[in-house]
Amino acid sequence: MNTEAFWTQVGAYNEATLLVQAVLVIVAAVLTYRVFARPGAKTDVLMKAFLAFAFAWNGVVFFLIFVRNPISTFTGVPLFLVVATLFTVDVFAKKTEFRLPNAKWKKGLTVFWILLAFLYPFIGWALGHVYPRTCTPMMPCPLTVFALALVAAAMPHVDRKVYVFLLPWALMGLPKCLGALDCYEDCILFAAGVCYLIVLIKSWKTQPSGQG
Repeated sequence: MNTEAFWTQVGAYNEATLLVQAVLVIVAAVLTYRVFARPGAKTDVLMKAFLAFAFAWNGVVFFLIFVRNPISTFTGVPLFLVVATLFTVDVFAKKTEFRLPNAKWKKGLTVFWILLAFLYPFIGWALGHVYPRTCTPMMPCPLTVFALALVAAAMPHVDRKVYVFLLPWALMGLPKCLGALDCYEDCILFAAGVCYLIVLIKSWKTQPSGQG
């Protein structure tokens, strides 16, 4: 896909789904507050249900209807639908327990990446992408950053399969850092992927019998 076609399709998606996206951003913000302030079983269920819907929405509506290209169809769709399914299953399996980590640096890291996910459109604006041709917070790439931050913060009480299926899409942000599609804001996605790949490897080394 060329750059102009990509941003044209992103703009069409934003204009057609503005209300749904606004609701997704508000719900994400409210549930993030619950994770920080009121962690527990009810918060876990609500966040998993939300993430399942958000990933399914992006897998079907964003990738299959609006922004169609080989990478979206053959990589984005299966990855996002698998992640949506895993979050749905975990509503009942209860492997993941969302919460802020105890260590201060881990708390700071979690808050940092979540804030970047919500700030995607402002960073895009600074790079010259004006609405509707801009990335909004619950689009596939910022959503992946958001989910990675939450899942990593929950370790070791987490379904690591979700973590593993989130990483490929994050690491695929590398071409954007090199200028692909004039979408430099996705350097955030790639950096989050590298960061949380390191976190996952360290977790596996220190807790080889972890969950998932």
